[in-house]
Amino acid sequence: MTLAARSLTALCLALLLGACESLFTGETVANVPLEADAGGGFKPVTFALSADMAPVALNFHAEQGNQPHESGKWNRYRATLTRAGQPVASAEFNVNYTGTPDLPPANPSHVVTMLIHRAVEGGEHALSIRPLKADEVTLKNVRLEVRRNVQVPR
Repeated sequence: MTLAARSLTALCLALLLGACESLFTGETVANVPLEADAGGGFKPVTFALSADMAPVALNFHAEQGNQPHESGKWNRYRATLTRAGQPVASAEFNVNYTGTPDLPPANPSHVVTMLIHRAVEGGEHALSIRPLKADEVTLKNVRLEVRRNVQVPR
C-alpha cells in the first residue's frame, strides 16, 4: 500500500470515528421506548436534563428486519427538543433501509444521532419526532437513547 493510500485510509477512519462520538462517548442516562403515532412520527417523551450533562446526544435506535422491497427507501424526520414549552434544539434526520433486494441489511439495527444539545438548562424536557415525508421504511423496537457528556467535534 502506498503512503498516499495509507494516509487516505487513516483520514477516512478518523472521520468515521469522529462522526460516531455521540453514539459511543459519554454515558447513557436513559433508554426510552418510542411509541408510533397515527401521523407517522412518534408520541412525545419527557425526561429530565441538568446543566452538568452537557453536551447531550439524543440517539434514535430501531430495528429494520429483512424488507427487500424497501431497498433504496428512507424515512425523514424532524426531532424537536423543548423545555417549558419552548424549542431549545431541533434537527432533521433520515433512517435509510440498508439492505438490497438480494441481501438483508448487514446489521438489522439502525442507530443515528438525532441531535446534540450543547447548552442544557436543567429541568424537564420533551422530545417530539415528526415525519417530514411519508414513511417508506418499516421500523420495530424504536427507542430513544439519551447520552450525557458526549465528546463532539470542534
